[in-house]
Amino acid sequence: MAQLFPSALPTLKQHGGLYRELDVLEQLRLSLPDNYDIYHSVALLTIETNADRFGEIDILVMDPDGKILLMEVKAGTVTLRDGNIFKMYSDKEHDIGRQCRIQHGAMSARLKQANLHTSVTVCLVIPDYALQDGHVISMPRERIIDAERFNQLGTCVREILASGTGCNAVPALRALLRNEFRVTTNLTVMRDQIQSTSRQLSDGLATWVPRISSASGNIRIQATAGSGKTQLALKLLEDAVIQHRSIAYVCYNRPLADHLRTVAPAHATVTNFHELCVEHYRRHHAEPDFNQAGIFDLVTTAYIQDSEHSAGHYDVLIIDEGQDFEKAWLESLCMHLKPEGQLYLMEDDDQRLYDKDKLDLEDAVQIRCHDNYRSPGLICAVINALGLTSVPINSKNPYQGALPGFHIYQSENELLDKTAQAVKGLVAQGFALSDIVVLTDRGRNKSALLAGDKIGPYTTSHFTGAYDAQAEQVWSQGDLLVDSVFRYKGQSAPAVVLSEVDFAELNDKERRKLFVGLTRGQMAVEIVLSVRAEQILSALINHH
Repeated sequence: MAQLFPSALPTLKQHGGLYRELDVLEQLRLSLPDNYDIYHSVALLTIETNADRFGEIDILVMDPDGKILLMEVKAGTVTLRDGNIFKMYSDKEHDIGRQCRIQHGAMSARLKQANLHTSVTVCLVIPDYALQDGHVISMPRERIIDAERFNQLGTCVREILASGTGCNAVPALRALLRNEFRVTTNLTVMRDQIQSTSRQLSDGLATWVPRISSASGNIRIQATAGSGKTQLALKLLEDAVIQHRSIAYVCYNRPLADHLRTVAPAHATVTNFHELCVEHYRRHHAEPDFNQAGIFDLVTTAYIQDSEHSAGHYDVLIIDEGQDFEKAWLESLCMHLKPEGQLYLMEDDDQRLYDKDKLDLEDAVQIRCHDNYRSPGLICAVINALGLTSVPINSKNPYQGALPGFHIYQSENELLDKTAQAVKGLVAQGFALSDIVVLTDRGRNKSALLAGDKIGPYTTSHFTGAYDAQAEQVWSQGDLLVDSVFRYKGQSAPAVVLSEVDFAELNDKERRKLFVGLTRGQMAVEIVLSVRAEQILSALINHH
């Protein structure tokens, strides 16, 4: 039994012509072997003298070698006149021979465009009419299957297709006839669209928080990853600069401050806390020696002590990643606020990666947001299935994405290979290396990924742990960015490989690290994890 495409036939037989065409299809399906393909109602658009010309081939049959037969089915009576065959529709007469020639020419041209070469023949099926006069000029007699030959329809088709040359690429021809075509997602366009859409959707905090007033001047924003905290910070910075108000943005992680400086207003102070302490020490004490052990503790202590005597000079102070700040840091920063100044404290307890006490902020207006606009929907589903947050997050990203892929390593020797495979997989999907970030779940001193300068064939760019004389971080030179979950918090990338994930128990600290890592990816996340970690996560997901 031959295969029919499309497999669904019209359920309503609106007119006699369609009724007979369905009969022809059924007869062909039953009488031809299963290695024959039958296509019906094949739409064909051609361009003739710069104008679109639409047509339809009633039935197309392809044999196993790829030879094609175009079948024109005409129900009822046809007219033979002057050596030609005509069919009357309402008040208009159609030249069937000419119609068959047009279809043959259009199909041959389409195959040529596709670089597919095969025999294309045409036949006319008139199941309700017996051809009495033997021959006509417009079509050979053997290509006309009338009522007397209709019962041998399958045999006639096979005889017509027996001659000629088959196709040079039958699978490609089959895909063409089925209107199957392959499209490749342009990830650059998708990335830009997702980033733009996420920014537009997540402007809620940036829209409403600046309009909220507090008697104490303190506003505390507890918001999950991807909720729009960075957009809120940028809006506050821009508003303050426009209003000629002094403002400072202080976060915990240096990479986050470096990133925000590239998009923040030029006249706004954007820094991380330790960088602020270094600059203060340089101005008021001495040039810091970054080869000295404990240099950052020294400059931090000096800043805290000197802040007690500081006159407030900021109208607005933004503290980001507040969950990672110590109480003494917050108090010293607040001393630089003017008496009527405004403090915005942004934090997320689910991203608390360090053993710090929670901050007290009296009389603050509290704002909470559990909406994630950055992460794909399926990533958010995994986060909730694993119970990585104190409160389930709400996925607000219209892009669903894919579940994170697991790449399991059984030994430290396999770790680099599995990480390289994860990167290669993302590259094969169409991501550029510049769109991919590898994040280690370990600290810098314990990471095998950060110990070398290559992961598989890829040279890596990573913080070496050293600083130059200007307190700038020293990075290795490479094409693939590698960093730790700890340092990359607050940032994101189109594709993330979260590697060196290993734990015997999914405790609070491991949950938070995993949550931070999963929420860094805007489009895709791959996880390179140990056998025991994979077993724990798989059990939780399967249970959910």
